[in-house]
Amino acid sequence: MSNINPLKFGVTGNQYFKQETKEDLSKNTEKESKTQQQQKQVNSNEVFGFLAAQNADLIPVKTKKTVEVSKYVNSEQETRIADFMKGFEADFDEAFNIAIDEFPEISEKTAGDIALAYINASYA
Repeated sequence: MSNINPLKFGVTGNQYFKQETKEDLSKNTEKESKTQQQQKQVNSNEVFGFLAAQNADLIPVKTKKTVEVSKYVNSEQETRIADFMKGFEADFDEAFNIAIDEFPEISEKTAGDIALAYINASYA
């Protein structure tokens, strides 16, 4: 096997692993301080005013929408679904209250998640 002399091809460690000197460090800090001084200070009220003006052209959406159930189901199906929903709401309220009683320090969202998990397991 032949020996390869890296210096013959101009490959040295200096070009890859250059150590910064004190002069290089001082130049870098001067550049950083100049860039920090050039930044413009902006009033926060101007920013909030600009953001508020950007949302001015939003169109309000109608939130109340009614569904005519008679188009989709007959009266027998409607009463069956209504009875099922009443039972579901009662089961949810019961499971929610049990979760609150068992774990009084949990949030309402967590208690609701526990109640839904219980109902999903019992209805499955």
